[in-house]
Amino acid sequence: MDRENHRLSRERANWTVALLSVLCLCIFTYLTVQWQQNGTLMPVWENNTQTGDEQTDGSYYTLYDEETGEAIEYMSRKVYPGDELLTGDNKHYKVKKVDGQKAWCQLLEQRKTEQVLASLEEAAQAVSSQSGPFRSVAIYCTHSDESYVPTSGTESKNGGGDILDVATSIVEVLEDQGVEVIHSENIHDPHDVNAYQRSRKTAAELLQEGPAAMIDVHRDGVPDPEYYATEFDGQAATQIRLVVGRQNQNSEANIEFAEKMKAYYDEVKPGLIKSIFMAKGNYNQDLAPHSILLEVGTHTNSLEQAEVGAREFAEVLPQFLGLKTNAEAEQPEAVGTQETEPKQQEKKSGGMGKAILWLIVLAVVGGLGFVWVSRGSLKKD
Repeated sequence: MDRENHRLSRERANWTVALLSVLCLCIFTYLTVQWQQNGTLMPVWENNTQTGDEQTDGSYYTLYDEETGEAIEYMSRKVYPGDELLTGDNKHYKVKKVDGQKAWCQLLEQRKTEQVLASLEEAAQAVSSQSGPFRSVAIYCTHSDESYVPTSGTESKNGGGDILDVATSIVEVLEDQGVEVIHSENIHDPHDVNAYQRSRKTAAELLQEGPAAMIDVHRDGVPDPEYYATEFDGQAATQIRLVVGRQNQNSEANIEFAEKMKAYYDEVKPGLIKSIFMAKGNYNQDLAPHSILLEVGTHTNSLEQAEVGAREFAEVLPQFLGLKTNAEAEQPEAVGTQETEPKQQEKKSGGMGKAILWLIVLAVVGGLGFVWVSRGSLKKD
């Protein structure tokens, strides 16, 4: 009897170990799939730390020059020591201390005209050197509820806010020029700390098309409607702030991308780009370089103003990115000289799918093999 109980206990233990082995292999496979889809080795549970970075109670931060005491910027986005700001007049600051809603900033440099022109020249060279396939622009809205009070009577509309119309304005101008746009109108409500986690799936899907740039469209929450107000060709419009996350492996590339963008727009659309804010956070920009977050005006501007600013931004975006427009797209290309990025991405996706399939097969075979070995050892007993 004792021998039989011992045998049964041993058998249950071996089956338990076998099942746990299969479970561990399946968990490993699942995490590998998530990392492959996200394009980063960052575990999925770490991504929640990137959000919760905006004021939702109507308050906002004021950034001050620590030497002069002058207010240099306002924003509803939370500000942390280490954040950096490049103002419209090309003063580069770093946040040294945050006290309540006040942030004290150290002036690192006043970028001279020569430096700005050099950045512009680099941007122009980057554009002129690009050749090959027609590429697209990806556009989506993480905070899809964001709205403009003068137009909608509220700053937030679940199920689809005014910000979707602003994104559509960018899309329409690009498409009118013959540029392919991968546009998602996915809703990522509610506007909470998990919004970026929900929009991450959208961003990953858009990246499958190999876009030249990934644009996440937002608006600010500063109460003063004059803070972003401007005019283009006699039309009331809003300025646009560029936001880059500084906590991911693509931060340097994205900061450089934003700085070149500002230099280019300062030349061809002066006054449109308000500033660049290099913020603590990720904003899903770890998924790819050439990712940028736009803040198109603030909630106290009208939707019409924001749409004018968005259209002005879109008007020269193809030239900045080196994308083909209608006239250029009509010119024939040598067939077979270069694969299109979607095809390259398709190959990558196919290879990734095969790798995932092999991982699943190995997990199952490994678990069954362990069970077989375990049962063989039982028979010897």
